Amino acid sequence: MINQVNQPEEVKAISKAKCPDCDAELDVPSNIEKGEILSCSGCGLELEVKQVKDGCIDLQELTIEGEDWGE
Repeated sequence: MINQVNQPEEVKAISKAKCPDCDAELDVPSNIEKGEILSCSGCGLELEVKQVKDGCIDLQELTIEGEDWGE
């Protein structure tokens, strides 16, 4: 017998967002905040949450800037 664990209400996905690279639909948890990182299940791209407003989530490809060491 398999017991299913119910997720708390605040963790369930409240909306869908699309990956800007492959257009895969992503489940976005209701407690997501600006600056958090999501991974696309379709292409593996890491996406940063740029804005959360009225259930709309703006995602952008995560860019990591390296140090230039004065060059």
